[in-house]
Amino acid sequence: MNRLTLSVLTLFVAALTLPVPASAETWTDNTGKFQIEADFSGVNGKNVVLKKADGSTLEVPINRLSAASHARAKQLYRAHMGGGAGAATPPAAGIPTAPAAGIPAAPAAGIPAASANANLDFKLPVAPAVAPLPAFPENATLQATFDFCRDQLMAGHPEVIWHALPEDMRQMVDSEEFRSTLAESMSSQQQITKQVEGLFQKLAQVLVTKKQYVMNTPMLTQAVPPGMMPMVQDGYNPVVGTVYELGMLIFDLPSIDTQTMSEMMNSHGPKLGGHLKGIVAMLPPGVAQQAMAGIAIEQTDDNHGTLTMPGEEATEMVRYMDRWIPLDMFQEWQDKKGSMLSEMKTALAAAQQGEQAAENNMMAGMMITMAGSILDPMLAAKSQAQFDQALAQVMQMAPMLGLGGGDDHGFPGGPDDGFPIDEEPAAPGAGDAFPF
Repeated sequence: MNRLTLSVLTLFVAALTLPVPASAETWTDNTGKFQIEADFSGVNGKNVVLKKADGSTLEVPINRLSAASHARAKQLYRAHMGGGAGAATPPAAGIPTAPAAGIPAAPAAGIPAASANANLDFKLPVAPAVAPLPAFPENATLQATFDFCRDQLMAGHPEVIWHALPEDMRQMVDSEEFRSTLAESMSSQQQITKQVEGLFQKLAQVLVTKKQYVMNTPMLTQAVPPGMMPMVQDGYNPVVGTVYELGMLIFDLPSIDTQTMSEMMNSHGPKLGGHLKGIVAMLPPGVAQQAMAGIAIEQTDDNHGTLTMPGEEATEMVRYMDRWIPLDMFQEWQDKKGSMLSEMKTALAAAQQGEQAAENNMMAGMMITMAGSILDPMLAAKSQAQFDQALAQVMQMAPMLGLGGGDDHGFPGGPDDGFPIDEEPAAPGAGDAFPF
């Protein structure tokens, strides 16, 4: 999940910074260096929900607020709940109200709750049907194995790469012990994984429901030559579908305790491959075939050979359990297959402990919240101009990679807007019904 999560989050992490009316309050962080002008709009879990002048909302972990902002948020919260004086604006649409005890449900420590205002009732591009994957060839030469994998990739079966692995490798990953170990590790990240999945769904919603705006935005029309636009238009749905199905495969991994990797690959592979096949089909005739034709295959004996990519050094290949794999992969597998499972358990356990893990969770949670608040204006856009403005703000923040700007302390680059992500949190309140 890490690469998808990073690519999605780093593209959209930032804060919208538009002028606010004089009635908005100033909210400051616990270092005193950062602030944002906004109205209190409610509480979601352990986050205060702030409404900016453009109508968008921003969820900020309450333990990042200064003492004064913390006290003000508590006052407004209690006023809304009927427990004290003070004027509070109604909760933002989509922000859950408190359950029976008057206390909003709190997520895991340091992880903001996912935004609840994404409407996921939309139709994604449907993958074209692909023919069933044939049986993997037995006792095949290196060339025949390569040809089979190439042809099946072109036919819409990326899962053929999984079936190209030796049987004992697939058996270990499919074993109950391996799957239960991995599932146990993933369960500790279940909440944040669900939040990332919700953000991913919201991104997919933007790409699907705002397709017309995406295709007509100057960022695209000015970058693509007019003669290429028909190809871009034809490839839009397959690309969106490919990204979505890849994400769904990754987000399905936590269910590995109830299904094997082979089952997941066989389920998701043809859906992903159907979209990939559409992308290949839009390329100029012969381009994909020419790229594959540049790969040189040489078999030196029954069990050895080389595979050479254009411009690269030759990769030594060996036949192992009726599959051809790189020699270095074979050697590492032979050296470590007996201890790989125990080493994985140790590594996964270590990754879930310590200050670094908690800091990573906090960082990811804040990035998810910020990213969601930036996608919201794109979803809410009712005109090309509104969409272009929202997209321009996103693209301006993309190079920051989630770590802020000029002074390296916050979003997006100075003490006048945003909250820090690398300072120690203030001590949370205790002994009252306020959830922070």
